[in-house]
Amino acid sequence: MKKFIFIIFVLIPTSLLADYILEPANCTLKKKINCGAYLYNNKTGATYFCELESCKEIMPAQEEFTTEEVKGSNKSKKSKIPKFKKKKKSKIPKFKKKSE
Repeated sequence: MKKFIFIIFVLIPTSLLADYILEPANCTLKKKINCGAYLYNNKTGATYFCELESCKEIMPAQEEFTTEEVKGSNKSKKSKIPKFKKKKKSKIPKFKKKSE
């Protein structure tokens, strides 16, 4: 039972619990200026590009938006798709023609 719990604990993705995620960039030549890695902040959404010695902020953190409830207007919320009326069945009975 202890082994089972340990295996489940190991398999839980720890990246969900982390504040930052490090994504390496594709580098063809070593020790180039543009070679580095991207660092994402999960909580704020800020993105950094880190080189050998320093990190630069590429995208600033997104501000938290306050959602305000919009009260509905007095207009009806009917569908704008036109609805066609169903054909009414004729009340006059149809007689089959007798073939001779």
